[in-house]
Amino acid sequence: MNRAAIVTGATKGIGRGVFKSLAGLGVDVATVYHKDQEAAFRFEKEAKEYGINYHIESLDVCNFSKLDGFVERVIGKLGRIDYLVNNVGYDDFNMLYNIPFEEWKKSQDIILNAPVYLSKLVLPTMRSQKFGRIINIGASSKDYYKGAAGIGAFGVHKAALAVFTKTLALEEISYGITVNMVAPGSTKDAGSNPEEKRIPISRIPIGRRVEIDEVVDAIMYFLSDNTNSVTGQFIGVNGGLST
Repeated sequence: MNRAAIVTGATKGIGRGVFKSLAGLGVDVATVYHKDQEAAFRFEKEAKEYGINYHIESLDVCNFSKLDGFVERVIGKLGRIDYLVNNVGYDDFNMLYNIPFEEWKKSQDIILNAPVYLSKLVLPTMRSQKFGRIINIGASSKDYYKGAAGIGAFGVHKAALAVFTKTLALEEISYGITVNMVAPGSTKDAGSNPEEKRIPISRIPIGRRVEIDEVVDAIMYFLSDNTNSVTGQFIGVNGGLST
């Protein structure tokens, strides 16, 4: 039996690292990408080299009506969905006073609403299998529950995603489905907003930025078959930045 995964944003950054780790284990992978056609071609090439079945579509995760069809096609092609990694993010660092409401809504749709919508789409399949793993990508550079000035939309929506993770975990564990969060800190070569412009290394206790592979290892732990009783949990991979 081949396992199958949906990893949003699997063509670059942390998502690509997860894709390669899963593909190395023989897991079939489906993903969506937004604009980078070159990265999409690379995903297809690498998937063929790993010898896995795959599915990739150009799709904006904010276009919720099209996500239904995407998940249906993934099930039709791969036969099942065992893992969902909600990896697509959105960096908007503004004071709440200054952020246009449309930007607030876009941040909410990408960071919070897309993971909620995709989770609801895959749950019927996971419930029927009596097995599933859902991983949400948080952020651990700040304590968002206390509020963090200057990153209003990002912080509020990441905090809400953490509460969603814990809530869904409690609701789905009886069906064999676990829901957890991996929260990177300042990660090298990940995200759309250059970390060098926002967080100086001098503020990071470990003295360097987190490597993508370190974040991927935490995600793979939650995806493993040895974590049936681990749910609603949070791993911060941040070099001590939020300690």
